Amino acid sequence: MTGGKFTQHVHDLGYLTGRSLHRVLVRLSTLYGDNQLLEDHDINILEGDSSFILSSLPFSTTSSTPLLLRTLFSTLFQFFLSLPSRYIAWWTSLLHSDPLHVLVETLLIVMCIALVLLQRRTDWKFRMERKKGAPTVEEEEELISEWKMEKRMALGAAVVVVGGRRRGRGGGEDVRLEEKSLGESTLIVDKIEGSKLFFVSGDSKLSASSSSSSELGVAEVSTIAGSSSSSSNDTSEQNSNIPSAINFATFDYLSSSSSHTLRKVAKHALAHYGCGSCGPRGFYGTIDAHLEVEDAMSSFLHADAAILYSDGASASTSTVAAFAKRGDLLIVDEGVHEALLVGVTLSRANVRYFRHNNVKDLRRVLEKVAAQDALIQRKPTDQRRFLVVEGLYRNYGTICPLDEIVKLKEEFHYRLILDDSYGMGCLGKNGRGTLEHYGLRPMRHAEIVTFSLENALGSVGGMTVGNEEVVDHQRLSGAGYCFSASAPPFLSKVCLASVRRLEGKMDEMMKEIKGGGEDDVVPKDRNLSESTAAAAGDWEVNYNEMTVANLKIELKKRGLGVTGRKAELQERLKDFLTATANDDKSASTSIDELSGPALLERLHQNVGHLYRTLTNPSHPHALKLRNRLVITSHPQSPVIYLRLSDDEAIGRTQHEQISILDRISHYCLTVGKVAIVSTGGHVKRYLQLVPEPGLRMVVNVSQTLEDVEMLVKALGDAVESALGDAAESALISQ
Repeated sequence: MTGGKFTQHVHDLGYLTGRSLHRVLVRLSTLYGDNQLLEDHDINILEGDSSFILSSLPFSTTSSTPLLLRTLFSTLFQFFLSLPSRYIAWWTSLLHSDPLHVLVETLLIVMCIALVLLQRRTDWKFRMERKKGAPTVEEEEELISEWKMEKRMALGAAVVVVGGRRRGRGGGEDVRLEEKSLGESTLIVDKIEGSKLFFVSGDSKLSASSSSSSELGVAEVSTIAGSSSSSSNDTSEQNSNIPSAINFATFDYLSSSSSHTLRKVAKHALAHYGCGSCGPRGFYGTIDAHLEVEDAMSSFLHADAAILYSDGASASTSTVAAFAKRGDLLIVDEGVHEALLVGVTLSRANVRYFRHNNVKDLRRVLEKVAAQDALIQRKPTDQRRFLVVEGLYRNYGTICPLDEIVKLKEEFHYRLILDDSYGMGCLGKNGRGTLEHYGLRPMRHAEIVTFSLENALGSVGGMTVGNEEVVDHQRLSGAGYCFSASAPPFLSKVCLASVRRLEGKMDEMMKEIKGGGEDDVVPKDRNLSESTAAAAGDWEVNYNEMTVANLKIELKKRGLGVTGRKAELQERLKDFLTATANDDKSASTSIDELSGPALLERLHQNVGHLYRTLTNPSHPHALKLRNRLVITSHPQSPVIYLRLSDDEAIGRTQHEQISILDRISHYCLTVGKVAIVSTGGHVKRYLQLVPEPGLRMVVNVSQTLEDVEMLVKALGDAVESALGDAAESALISQ
């Protein structure tokens, strides 16, 4: 009934409005249709009681203004004057017939007015605060100048323990650790050759508030933290004497970054394609190299199709977000790495976590979901559901029990998303990853498999393999594929060569570049820019034409002495370059000759040898690690994690544990000439489960038995030194 009255009032208001407009049209048609002028008394009647208002306007009813305009204006003016009274009458009638509607509409009007006023006030306040706090032009120039002069802040700082443990075993009072910066040299990774990292030293001012150790990577700048037992001068001298170190720090399992064959492929492709691709894949960024590597990878992994992403992290992130949406269900291992967890978050799906690598807890979560389905009478097919796991866990070095997880997946009717970024190229007889390690296959046992190309394959980007529907869906829904420039084609060629290397078919790849030697692809013009030289490859240092100042710079980069005459400096640099070139060539040639199953067998042998050496109770240096460090990674994993034992960790805060592990890694580098990584500085913001601090060591095919012995010796001596200093500091504090 109320709705009928409201409709009637709206109809009346519309009728009156239409009637007034009709009067205007009738008068206009009278003027133009009959070609007659209205009499003055008609105009006076039309104007009515508003004549006193019209007389105040620029023209009056008795002026020489054309009668048409006077009539139109008078009619419209009369209409607008009547609108308030008509609206008030309509509003009053509506108030009596439907007061609830009036109340709601009034509240909405008040809220709109308040929002407009508050928004304007907030914007004004923000503009005033910004204007008040904005730096002046002089301050901006000073900041820019300071940044240019000081460069960027170093990635790590030296930590000196001047107090004891926070909670001593003897029940002492809490004593906090203090930190102070030591003046020291930073070490920058210049290149990787075989099993060695080559450094370039440079002075840097370290921050007193930073205590985490930076991770070493390919072409990554790294800062080496100082030791608590060394002075600033001693530390500088130590760092300057480290031209190289054994590489146990990067995820380059197959030594792809130092393979001369892959470098030759990259140079040839760079000369053919250029550097960039100039656009996303969906527009004009697709090149034949991208299609070739997709076909080769899908064939290598026995999948129907593959899709190439230009970034390794965005491959897993975009893949998860492309298939899981709001309302879907993801059952995720709590130990997955950051990139995969970001994809889980971006999907906005319902997420449930199970304990890391705990199949029993996974069954508990799945059964709980099934019980809820039965309670609300929901079918499993009413919701898209996925299990999300890693093959080889980056932050733990553990291998996922895929055989058991696949059984649960099939029992509870889930799909499996597998991120094998750190297992691809190192697990399995042929390097096909964790699925091959367990005798499983893509599509059949894992519907979606995604992985990075930036570890074992020595390239840039990532891939996802599956059936045609899985791949085609990502070409329109994968954010990293649609909105990012495609991968550089020469790096796709490197990935293709790495796949051929795993297949044992490097001869097919080398046929394409036969006749294109290094002289054909490396520019000989010594005046090329630095960026072109870096892309094409460094030429031999011409020490004969160098000045004394340049010779000293080159010698200082390599940690060599800079005293003596010019001839002595030239001879010193020549001897070093010759020795390094011979060592690198002999070390890398044997690895380049390996391909196919033999390459993976060599890697697995190195992994097994390192595990046996670390756990050998009769080894003199491994004996120093007993009851102090424990291995928490899988015995077949090339990513090995060592953490403090319970006897050493209990009674120490996490900050103290990180400090001890940082000193161990620093000692291994400066004294043992072995590069390992202290993982206390993990990004905790994007992790569901933050791992305990530890030491990470990565095995690669270029490492020898002597390298393993150097690592174990350095670890044993470093543990004795670091834990001895910590115990001494604890006694002093007590």
